[in-house]
Amino acid sequence: MPDQPRPQVVQLTGGELDRYANQLARCLKALDTSAPIRAHVQRELADVRAEQDTRTRSGETAAQAACQA
Repeated sequence: MPDQPRPQVVQLTGGELDRYANQLARCLKALDTSAPIRAHVQRELADVRAEQDTRTRSGETAAQAACQA
């Protein structure tokens, strides 16, 4: 049975992003520094953090526009 396709980071809700980032961070702590998968986990965490930052900035921009209206 093939694995289910993983949703793209942009498709996750804010709560799902937070939980996924926490899982990835815990995984990095548990992985040996020479583990081959470590670089992939680091890239995935960077993608998640970038998406969180983008959403935070977008939310701030929307809030500022609402205040000026």
